[in-house]
Amino acid sequence: MLVLVMRTLLLLILSMFSPLQSQETGHATAELWLAPPRIEKGKPTRIPAAIRMVYEKGWHGYWVNPGEAGMKTEVTWKLPAGLTVGELQFPPPKREMTGELACYGYVGEVLLPVLFTVTGALPKEGDIEATVSWLACDEKGCASGETTVKAKVASATDASHAPEVAAAFASLPEGDEKLKLHVTEADGWVTLLVTGAEHRDLQGGEIFPVTEQALDPREPILLQKNAQGYSARVKKNEYAPSALTQLSLVIVPKPPSQALAVEWKK
Repeated sequence: MLVLVMRTLLLLILSMFSPLQSQETGHATAELWLAPPRIEKGKPTRIPAAIRMVYEKGWHGYWVNPGEAGMKTEVTWKLPAGLTVGELQFPPPKREMTGELACYGYVGEVLLPVLFTVTGALPKEGDIEATVSWLACDEKGCASGETTVKAKVASATDASHAPEVAAAFASLPEGDEKLKLHVTEADGWVTLLVTGAEHRDLQGGEIFPVTEQALDPREPILLQKNAQGYSARVKKNEYAPSALTQLSLVIVPKPPSQALAVEWKK
């Protein structure tokens, strides 16, 4: 983790000497979108929402695991009484490059879902306030950005952004209890085997490691079908512990379909 922080700091320092980097805007914009509340009998009312990030052309932001260097988008909340908030969630990323560093992140637009829970009656007034911090990079350097965005609780009755927010939640990786992840390592290489996938086509699916500094991000990790299931062989991250004890992965099938979350513990 320390190496990741040091590389990110180096990218920021280098960006300070480039006229192309704007520290004011961070080469991205942020918005808070709310969808209408989910009201189910016997359950707390919940308000689906998303932080919408839009990156300038040529720039990218970062996933929950940024790869060789970077920083995931973070949010600090200020909520009216009667609301609590869950963790910011991250849809599957794509591989990007910052100079010679391989990263996991987003280009263009991405919606990061988040769910609010109403602890009493739905507040009729008040603002949900989010201070959004991010790092955006291109192939030459990086720039940090921060902004505060607001949305009125009353606006949750507006369905204008409901389809986009719903799509953002639908894009999140889902678990499948039939899938089992097996991990073996030898001589600096890690072999990943997914079994129990007879009901799924994972041929050519790309793996993104949620666990930081475990697998080398410099080459795509693609699944290939064999007699046992679907497997991939990848270099171990040079900063990984001597022996892996747990691994969380996201699998994005090809052609793109519902992403899957799988975990392994030794």
